Amino acid sequence: MQRPHQANFAMRRPGSPRAGKDTVSVKRLQGMTILASMIIIFGVVIAGFASLSAETVNQSFSRPAPILAAALLVSTLVELRGGLRNVVRLDIFMMMVLFLLTFLEFLFPQDDISYRITLDAAKTSASAALVGFAGITIGRLFFMPRVAANKFASFSVAPNNVFGLLLISTFIGYLNILLAVNFNIAEMFNQMMQPRFSQSWSRGRLGGLSTLLGELGLFKFLIAPLVGAMLAQAKRYNFIQLFVAILLLALVLFEGFASGTRNIFLSNVMTFGASYTLLMRKPTIFNALKVWVPLLVVAAFSIQYLLTVRTFGLIGAMNQEAPVVETERTVSVDMNLINIALISDGFPERYQFLGLEIPYTAVIRPIPRALWAGKPESISVSIEEVTGASDTITISATFVGEFWMAGGYLAIMIGALFLGALAAWWNRIGAYATTTMRMILFASAFFPAGIAMRSFMSAAPPVLPVIALAVIVTVFERRSRGRRNEQRFRHVPAKRV
Repeated sequence: MQRPHQANFAMRRPGSPRAGKDTVSVKRLQGMTILASMIIIFGVVIAGFASLSAETVNQSFSRPAPILAAALLVSTLVELRGGLRNVVRLDIFMMMVLFLLTFLEFLFPQDDISYRITLDAAKTSASAALVGFAGITIGRLFFMPRVAANKFASFSVAPNNVFGLLLISTFIGYLNILLAVNFNIAEMFNQMMQPRFSQSWSRGRLGGLSTLLGELGLFKFLIAPLVGAMLAQAKRYNFIQLFVAILLLALVLFEGFASGTRNIFLSNVMTFGASYTLLMRKPTIFNALKVWVPLLVVAAFSIQYLLTVRTFGLIGAMNQEAPVVETERTVSVDMNLINIALISDGFPERYQFLGLEIPYTAVIRPIPRALWAGKPESISVSIEEVTGASDTITISATFVGEFWMAGGYLAIMIGALFLGALAAWWNRIGAYATTTMRMILFASAFFPAGIAMRSFMSAAPPVLPVIALAVIVTVFERRSRGRRNEQRFRHVPAKRV
């Protein structure tokens, strides 16, 4: 096995400083986080007043949008003083995704939406979303940084292990698809380009034995962060390994794009970017921009174009003269704030709050029906029913809308506090990382984190490959430590009697 390259620093204990001008102390990191959090909370409060003073439905969303955007930007710049890696964190990523799903589109002119929701419902929706931002911000303070940071730290890497894990993840992730097409690669690509849910490997509504195998497809979510790590440390790998890695990245991105599923495609793009940024040799702002500017351009294009792909499939979309959703004069994402407003109108006036049914559904979501025939099909009152949407489409309302269904503002705050605390706790994986595998493990969680912002009830399945990767990394590390201890024992001279 290829010997890993050694890191330029040793494992640190919590709170232990490290010498060097590029070292940021624990106290300073904590101060940055507290100051940044205060800026966000201040922005949330001002944005809330701006929304409540609105005179039209559109103003309820457009007034707080730039205020919240400015607060998030300034808070990120504050934390950037701790180094580029200090802002590639789960909590910051989650708030950026939540902003994308809620207020981003209202930074731009929008058509009048007063015919869809009332002014009071719009103000409630904006306030609920702002509570979500506040909860994540406060929740992350539960697990403050406990280790000093080196802005330009390097990480030990075992290239063969990383490449082997990439091949295994790809095989397991695409096994169900390959079986469905009898290992006919051409047919696989042909079906990928067809309309959504028409593929032979599509998951059935009630699940089955094939669904049990299909759950293994979650392993392909590890491809993007693994390839990002390899390209960031390209000099450690040979040409064949890098060539295969790029092909596999293209495959997973093509599948996500062809499916028209924006959250899947964008999450793969973001996890690739996060992994690359965390492991790049010189993590400077300029080097990061060279990666993120193209990625953000791709993301912006996909947000618009995938609305068409989702309906007609990639082949059908290429034959369409005009997009399904008219987007030439404005920016459109999902209009989740409208969905949250409709949900707030329904709960608790027309429907009783669902309480623990929301987190319960999220927890049992990954369990295949083949193992639990009596598993509930869905929550008792669906988002589609509340919003008046057709049963043939799926409506998202972010975790804010889902937790409103559970218990209004209080449930949103509790859920956001939990998500913020969980993100801050996971950030310690990255803070303590001394190996490439550990940093890949940290970056792999960006995928389920992004999914959780769109739908908390859908976040559990993407967590499974992260757990599997954590087990694999732990096994690798124990074997590596065992070999090192054995080598040291062999070189210890025997004592004379």
